[in-house]
Amino acid sequence: MTRNMAEMTRMTQGRPPCGARLFLAFPFAGLNFAITAMVSSHEGMQELKLMSRRNWMWLALALGACGRNAPLPADFFPETVANVWRRTAARNLPVSEAPDPVPRTSVERLQVAAYEGPGKLEARVYELSSPGVGLDLAQRWRPSADTVFFYRGRYFVVVKWQQADRRALQEFVRELEQRLPAARPR
Repeated sequence: MTRNMAEMTRMTQGRPPCGARLFLAFPFAGLNFAITAMVSSHEGMQELKLMSRRNWMWLALALGACGRNAPLPADFFPETVANVWRRTAARNLPVSEAPDPVPRTSVERLQVAAYEGPGKLEARVYELSSPGVGLDLAQRWRPSADTVFFYRGRYFVVVKWQQADRRALQEFVRELEQRLPAARPR
């Protein structure tokens, strides 16, 4: 404590902080919190500004990391998949017409495509509002006959087939998985 600070403290309070002669006066030392703020040095103020800038920098970095995942490619369902599956139809469906039990409020976009090859299949990709919704869907999804599903990040894909060759179907699913945008690490 500098001499100048001690003089200012005596001027404003009448006695130095914690300088009371009686032990019972010790609780009144809490009144000095406002005084220390009044007599803070100029160097302390600069340090406070530096800390503020540092905090703003961390906040900007954190918000920059919260960017959205890469968008679903426009040609996610190509004309030919695995050299044997030919696309016969592709369309965007309104979320309200989604045939699967997905939370409608969490779906941003739904694309559907039909393919023919060694059998027939329909593939649906749901673009979800967050990766957590995809994980929740994958954990709660009820298995059904001739259906497979998978997710990556914000995308949940359902493939339903009729009398398809198992090997060709595995290639179809593998290629679709590779076409999904990579999930950004959090």
